[in-house]
Amino acid sequence: MTYETHSEKETHELAARFAATLRGGELIELVGDLGSGKTTFVRGVAEALGCKVKVKSPTFTVMNEYPVDNDKIKKIVHADFYRFEDPAHLEALALGDYSDDDTVIFVEWPDIFGEGILTPTHTINFEFVDEITRKIEL
Repeated sequence: MTYETHSEKETHELAARFAATLRGGELIELVGDLGSGKTTFVRGVAEALGCKVKVKSPTFTVMNEYPVDNDKIKKIVHADFYRFEDPAHLEALALGDYSDDDTVIFVEWPDIFGEGILTPTHTINFEFVDEITRKIEL
């Protein structure tokens, strides 16, 4: 289903509705250009799940972990492969170590080395329409 949001608040509201469907153990691919709303969406999910820490883009840190205060989900992992130049970098992250039933993993730029590197439970596509409008396909 495709949605159009016209503010960060609307993107957070959509993310909160999506968060309500999560059970833990998901690996979610976030596909879209820079500035298309990927981190804003993760921030909305994290807030909806009870995260008290501000979610920041993992572009330079590569991966961030956030504790959440939720009955089912205890942690969000947010990774960004944008700066990766070698598939061996994926192994160094050891994302498999985070695939617990109480963790949700979000990955930006999951297809940097082509399709099939990850086995996602969800793929969310983001499109920058204009300065305030985003198309988000869940």
